[in-house]
Amino acid sequence: MKIIKILTFAIFSLVLSISCDDSESVVTGVEGGLIEVNNPSLNYVVGNPGPYTASAQIYQGTVKTTKVEIVKTFHTTISVLNQDESVTTEAVQSNSVTMATINVDDLTKDSYKSFSFTFDDLIDGLTIDGASLPTSDTDYLIGDYWELKYFTTKEDGSVVQQNKTTKVTVATRYAGRYRFVEGFYYRIGVLTSSGDYWEPEYLIESIDAKTYKLNGVSAWTDQTVYFQIQDNGSITYPLKWNGVDQIVNGGALINCADNLADLSNVNCATSNYVVKDDVNNKDRLIMSFGYKLADGSREFYQVFEKIVE
Repeated sequence: MKIIKILTFAIFSLVLSISCDDSESVVTGVEGGLIEVNNPSLNYVVGNPGPYTASAQIYQGTVKTTKVEIVKTFHTTISVLNQDESVTTEAVQSNSVTMATINVDDLTKDSYKSFSFTFDDLIDGLTIDGASLPTSDTDYLIGDYWELKYFTTKEDGSVVQQNKTTKVTVATRYAGRYRFVEGFYYRIGVLTSSGDYWEPEYLIESIDAKTYKLNGVSAWTDQTVYFQIQDNGSITYPLKWNGVDQIVNGGALINCADNLADLSNVNCATSNYVVKDDVNNKDRLIMSFGYKLADGSREFYQVFEKIVE
């Protein structure tokens, strides 16, 4: 079976091959069996088979936790050709297989445990409609993901399924969480913020091989901007995405290529490019863009650095 949608490495799920009839969905630290998942989402970057690392804090209660089993399930979509020759998408998922087991040796105290996995670990043993998952990560589409579920076994033999999971999403290199480094905001030609308008972190999602979605524009965390990173590392901003004008706070998006006169306070000549970090993977995005209302332009200059788990 050919997988249609790109994997968005968002979360890998631990799925244990045991009955959940005796499991609890919620548990307190006193009862035991509680863990804190430190990586609710991870990106699987196409072309980088790993290893990737996730971790959890294991809290010991009166009844001790002896092991944690991590079960994975793969989620994707397929294209369906209807009788009227229209094409729709359908969500499908694989079977569930235990990917890793963490044995807890010291039961006397809380512990921090981590585990690593590769692309081969993610796909091993998983099938959809009886067919194994593709062995090349280029066959996946952005947005596909593995969900990892966590099951804790207590010393009395009972099993607790944790409410929190890890989503491992197929993505491209520059998708992920970014920390804010530096920024300037000009409102109708006046410097209004030198960084205090920005949040500490922002999420950038993969849309396709070169298109990304910025979630949050400075102080306006409910706004989004689609941008593209070209092969030469330059950053561009399409004025339309999927045939729809890009709008920020009710104003049309403006960029350095199409609206240079409206972005006179940010230096377009020295921004809109990627600084690649092939050693620590802390890539930086240097970005200038804005939006325009009837009374004038709003201009943004910002530097983001990728957060490495």
